Amino acid sequence: MKKKLLIIGGSGLLAINWAYIVRNDFRVVLGLHNRIISMDGVEAERISIDSTEHLQSDFNRINPDIVVNAAAITSVESCEENFKQAKAINTYAASSIATICEKLNIKLVHISSDHIFSGEEKFSFEDTLPVPLNNYAMTKYKAEIEVNNNNPSSLIIRTNFFGWGTDYRHSFSDFILNNLRNNHQVNLFSDIFYTPILIDELVIIVHELLDQNNCGIFNVVGDERLSKYDFGLKVADCFGLRPSLINSITYQEQSNSVLRPRDMSLSNLKLLQILGRKVPNLNIQLATLKKQEKFRELRINKMKKTL
Repeated sequence: MKKKLLIIGGSGLLAINWAYIVRNDFRVVLGLHNRIISMDGVEAERISIDSTEHLQSDFNRINPDIVVNAAAITSVESCEENFKQAKAINTYAASSIATICEKLNIKLVHISSDHIFSGEEKFSFEDTLPVPLNNYAMTKYKAEIEVNNNNPSSLIIRTNFFGWGTDYRHSFSDFILNNLRNNHQVNLFSDIFYTPILIDELVIIVHELLDQNNCGIFNVVGDERLSKYDFGLKVADCFGLRPSLINSITYQEQSNSVLRPRDMSLSNLKLLQILGRKVPNLNIQLATLKKQEKFRELRINKMKKTL
């Protein structure tokens, strides 16, 4: 019998892709709130993360074997504008989910962020001290603490992913491709660095970690540290688009920007030691992204807002 996998934040970019990737191997349930998604081979259930009591009732009803918490407010600007809401979803809901999973003996995967460090160091490790610079980073870091305290057997995944998005939620690679294909100029930071990974690789790796019954914090990222600008150039090259449309800008030029870490790159050395293999290089991952495009519409067959 297939294990049941519940993905909270089920209408999000990561959840939709995750469900599509593993739907043949698991009984996948998307935990949804306002937006209802229909996908072949995937179930959908309304859940409430606003109340611990309601959430436990939902978990009892759905009875999952594994929970992936992908629910979060990821907009840095939105977290600055509404810190209370950011704390409620990014931190308090994560804490409740961890507590319930521990109580009901459900394996938890909590999706964290590479945004939680000061940006003064490159290739931060799992045990590098986080220094949050903004509300988003603070709420995600505090969520890690709550999840680890409430559920020591959980997997906490720090990452920064790209992949095909939805009509209502574009990924960073979507943003680049849409602009270049419409002959629009794109301004990308040449002084903000990260270690991106394709969603498909992220999902495969997390399930490998689950199969090995791992727990704790893991940096699930690619090997290559590069700027947002250099990533854009790689996307343009892979898809045969005009790199001349991509403009290099610096963070310092954006005087009204929320304070952010300049270097979000993470070391995946611990991950590679556990897996006993390497993560495919970024060029291979981008080639996979390109091959996936013709199947993109299959990932979501129908979507609608609730009344």
